[in-house]
Amino acid sequence: MNSNRISNKEVVSILKEVLAAMDVKNFNVFRVRAYQNAIAILDNLTVSIYDLWENGRLKEIPGVGASIYAHLNELFSEGKVKEFDAIKKDLPEGMFALIGIRGIGARKAFKLANAFKIKTREGAVEKIKEHAEKGEIRELEGFGEKSEKDILEAVGQFKMTKNEKERVLYSKAEETVERIYDYMKEADALSHIEAAGSFRRKNATIGDLDIPVATTDPDKTIKHFLKFPEIAEILVKGDKKCSAVLKNDLQVDLRVSTPEAYGAMLQYFTGSKQHNILLRNFALSKNMSLSEYGIKKGSDIYEFADEPSFYKFLGLPYIEPELRNGSNEIEAAIENKLPDLIELKDIKGEVHTHTTDSDGISTLEEMVEAAIALGYEYLGISDHAPSVTSRGYREVSDIIKKKRAVINKINEKQNFIKVFFGYEVNILADATLGLPDEVLSELDYVVASIHTSFNQDREQITDRLLAAIENPYVNIIGHPSGRLLNQRDPVDPAWDKVFLAARDNNKILEINSQPDRLDLTDDLVKEAISWKVKMVISSDAHATDQFSHMKYGIYNARRGWAEKKNIINTLGFSDFVKEAGIRLK
Repeated sequence: MNSNRISNKEVVSILKEVLAAMDVKNFNVFRVRAYQNAIAILDNLTVSIYDLWENGRLKEIPGVGASIYAHLNELFSEGKVKEFDAIKKDLPEGMFALIGIRGIGARKAFKLANAFKIKTREGAVEKIKEHAEKGEIRELEGFGEKSEKDILEAVGQFKMTKNEKERVLYSKAEETVERIYDYMKEADALSHIEAAGSFRRKNATIGDLDIPVATTDPDKTIKHFLKFPEIAEILVKGDKKCSAVLKNDLQVDLRVSTPEAYGAMLQYFTGSKQHNILLRNFALSKNMSLSEYGIKKGSDIYEFADEPSFYKFLGLPYIEPELRNGSNEIEAAIENKLPDLIELKDIKGEVHTHTTDSDGISTLEEMVEAAIALGYEYLGISDHAPSVTSRGYREVSDIIKKKRAVINKINEKQNFIKVFFGYEVNILADATLGLPDEVLSELDYVVASIHTSFNQDREQITDRLLAAIENPYVNIIGHPSGRLLNQRDPVDPAWDKVFLAARDNNKILEINSQPDRLDLTDDLVKEAISWKVKMVISSDAHATDQFSHMKYGIYNARRGWAEKKNIINTLGFSDFVKEAGIRLK
């Protein structure tokens, strides 16, 4: 494994420290802003920055200019950046341990570390707590009794700024948003509410929630929100915005608008920083300027009640929120080449599900009934394969025969849905599969997935995936990168080789909809489309209620610019069987 492999979290932390040092040393404001923009973009990525670098795709990240590219290249190549060390030189190391505690920014951290001679990171927070308890912080210039009290409270409860908190899964943020919607709809003056930002762009993880609302009575609406039972702490209360931290530690920024100008505000707070920069530059080229209040042309400011009219005024088609990430969506809009994104209603069935026969909690019959209720034309049951090594070939063969008989009976008894019999088979560390070919040949189809040995080097991981793709009985590669959000980084294959092999062997790559997977990642979905690789979206449901996870896979596919034609389980039964290579027995 490369000794300089650095996680996204570590990369962002390194850049934040450099930015803090720049702030303290009064670096050029434009350089500081470039780093702020880059950090905001990199912190939102759910794909490995290191993997992008190793695959020569670092320059594809929006907002990464030549300077930051060179620094990241040096960081991954050498393990450190000489210029970063020079920028941080002479600053007390202890200050960097304080940044991120609520109420302590770069300059305050420097003042505190300098005043109390905190030269190391170790024990820095405890030392600040001691000085606060002694009433010594209030004596420093720029501080006071309230600042000292706030710092002591933040340190005592380890309250972090929203930029330092671990990002939460989209599905968890969604639960909170739904509760806020339900509560806020009780406000009489409210006419519209929608969570914007990374939530509306359907990012895999969410940092905080920006929620623009349209109201005829801003004061009443803000007061109503601040009575939300889940609020733990109110941070800001103004006439156009209020901020609060909920009991689950999510920060919510509520912003108010008139109904007539709501479209501009929703647009402003939905796009990524880089998208808004690109859109602003496009507007400037047409002698217009943009803000959260509308579009200024000449001396007039035009308001927009909805987003389509906002984009139309600029001479652009509506850009779906999932595309507003600052890549090439503005260029595609100008050329009228935006994709017709896939929708949940396009899905006709799926083939990666589990039952009580392996690690599922719903029976085969219950899963089939749930799929029928969804209107699916077909359902693939792909429990984890029994081990020939531990059970022996004869026992495994008997298991397959019995399950085949059950599935045949289900298919004979009803005409609503066709059930396929497959297994999810492990791609082992030595690049073999967990079942021999003579067993695989007895199945309708095979999903092959990596579940172990994620720490292998790039060549080994690539070889494992290629071996599975080239196996004549494998149809689908399940959750290809193996990532678990906030738990495990993705594996690092040579994706160009994987895509080429999948295309040439007529194999399918999965977009797994489990909220902590969402794998393939959105950038790889876009890459797979360019390689003309077949893809399937799967819920990977282990219970009937997990069929609903399909929507998260749809969101991820949309972020990767996927259309209906790119996803084969939008096909009806007969066409799907042909395209997926299902071997009906």
